[in-house]
Amino acid sequence: MSTRTRHPRIGAAHRMTALCPLLVLLVPFLAGVGLTAAQSLGWLLPVQYLPEQGAQGLSAPDVLTGWRQLAQPHMAGALLLGLRVAGVSALLSVAGGTLLAYGVWRLPARMQLAALVFRVPLVLPHIVVAFLAIVFWSRSGLVSAALHQAGIIGGQAQFPALLWGGDGMGMVLAYTYKELPFVMLLAVASLRRLDPRLIETARMLGAGRWAVLRDVVVPHLVPVLHASFLILFLYAFGAVEIPLLLGESTPAMPGVAAYDLYFLRSLEDRPAAAALLTLLLLCCAGFVAAYVRLVAGLRGRERQL
Repeated sequence: MSTRTRHPRIGAAHRMTALCPLLVLLVPFLAGVGLTAAQSLGWLLPVQYLPEQGAQGLSAPDVLTGWRQLAQPHMAGALLLGLRVAGVSALLSVAGGTLLAYGVWRLPARMQLAALVFRVPLVLPHIVVAFLAIVFWSRSGLVSAALHQAGIIGGQAQFPALLWGGDGMGMVLAYTYKELPFVMLLAVASLRRLDPRLIETARMLGAGRWAVLRDVVVPHLVPVLHASFLILFLYAFGAVEIPLLLGESTPAMPGVAAYDLYFLRSLEDRPAAAALLTLLLLCCAGFVAAYVRLVAGLRGRERQL
């Protein structure tokens, strides 16, 4: 009986052909990144953007003008605010989504269908979630009115400034409400692949509810939670919709600052807008690399133990 052997070059050609559909998505992305990076240095700018500089764009001594504008204090404040809002909202979403997913998973099968209501926020646009945050959590909102009617507060002025208070709390509330169902959806799907005998064995050995959650459920969900945190953090860090409604003017979220520089400022600020977008991409890539390295280090320590 003869066996056929595939030539290595033929196999490589087949793999490259299979990757061709990905190039349709990758090439425009890389082209956009390259164009943005070039414009941050004053290159490839149309004449009408900088008419006083001519068709060649910025001169050599001014090639870093856009990047120098990022050294201003309000730009550093925008990046720090973005890190705080994205980090806090992602952590709350992952922690809360894990607890709620565990509670839904423990429900009887007939009650889990009713628990599908938690998916409702998933279909809501972010702009709608921002308006809901205003309706409920502003000083003239429903929560403030309910507390006033209950006699807990004497008026709107006594209600804490959760929105537009300078700390980004309103954006954290909106992102957490929007992102909790996302984490729950992934966590519930992962828990359905967990062997129930592990839970039963832990309980037979005397583990309580929280011990089961800490020692059995969470380790099973770790890959899903890591991926969820990365996705939610990166999205909130550069998003525009919710910060436009719930964010402050100073400091602004990084996405809003880039939008303001690109669309609402003078055409001479286009290099600064491109520099900020390039910096956001570099920050996201650096965060992903650092996070993945940290997770790999923690897993290595666990294996050694």
